Amino acid sequence: MSLILLGLIQGLTEFFPISSSGHLVIAKYFLKLNLPGAAFEAFLHFGTVVAVIVLFRKDIKELVISFIGSIYKLSHGENILNIFKNNSSSKFAWFLVISTIPAAIIGYTFSSYFEILFSKPIIASLMLTITGALLWFGNKRYPEGNKNISEITCKDAIIIGVAQAVAIIPGISRSGFTVIAGLSRNLDREFAAKYSFILSVPIILGASMFKMRELPSLNIDLPILILSGLVAAISSYGAMKIFIGLLKNRKIFFFSYYLWIISGLTIWISLSRGL
Repeated sequence: MSLILLGLIQGLTEFFPISSSGHLVIAKYFLKLNLPGAAFEAFLHFGTVVAVIVLFRKDIKELVISFIGSIYKLSHGENILNIFKNNSSSKFAWFLVISTIPAAIIGYTFSSYFEILFSKPIIASLMLTITGALLWFGNKRYPEGNKNISEITCKDAIIIGVAQAVAIIPGISRSGFTVIAGLSRNLDREFAAKYSFILSVPIILGASMFKMRELPSLNIDLPILILSGLVAAISSYGAMKIFIGLLKNRKIFFFSYYLWIISGLTIWISLSRGL
C-alpha cells in the first residue's frame, strides 16, 4: 500500500503547485514511507507525463508535427522568423525547447548537489515556504495577462525555463514557479498553465527514461508497480484540471496556506527530533 500511496502523492503534487520533490522528502522522513529507489520514482514521474500527454494530446501532436516540419523548412533555407509567423505551433515547439535548456544544463551539472538536498527535510520545508509566498504574491501581483503563443518572445521562454531550472531544488514547485513566471510575463492564465504542463514532458520524460533502466533490479511485484504508476497518472490528470480552474479564477493562493502549514509542522518536528 505504501507504494500506491507514493503514486498518489507524486500524482497530486507534481502538478498542484506544492512541489512533489519536497513532499517525497517529507514522506520519506516523517511518514516512514519506503522509497524503493530512483528507478521507482522515475516510473511514477513517467505516469505523470502520460497524464500530460493524454490531457494535451491534440496540442502535443500538432507541436511534434510542426517541429519536424520546421526543421525540414530550415534545412531548405527558410527563415526561422517566417516559419514562426506562418505557424504558431512551430514557434511554440521551439520556445519549449529553449525553456528546457536551463533545467537540462543545471540538472546535469549539479545533480550530485541536488541529490544531497533530498536528504534535508528542513531545507525542503524552507523551500515550501518560499513557494507558498511566491504563489500568494504572484497571484495578487499579476492579474489577467493576454499573451498567447503569437505574442510571447524568446525572453519569455528563457525566463520560464530559468524558473523550471530553479524548481529542481526540493520544495520549489516546478508548476508553481513556471506558471508565476509566465504570469509575470503577461501570459494568459490558461496558456501559462498549458505552457508549464507541456514543458514538463521533455525534462521529466528524459530523466525518467534514464533512471527506469534500473527497474528490473527492484524487488517490486509487477501488479503493484503498474497500479502505482496508474494512480500517479490518474491523480496528476485530475490535479491539472483542478489547478487550471483555480488559476483561471485566481484562487491558487489557497495552496499557500497548505504549504505554510506543512512547512511549519515539518520544521517543528525536525527540530524536536534533532534532524
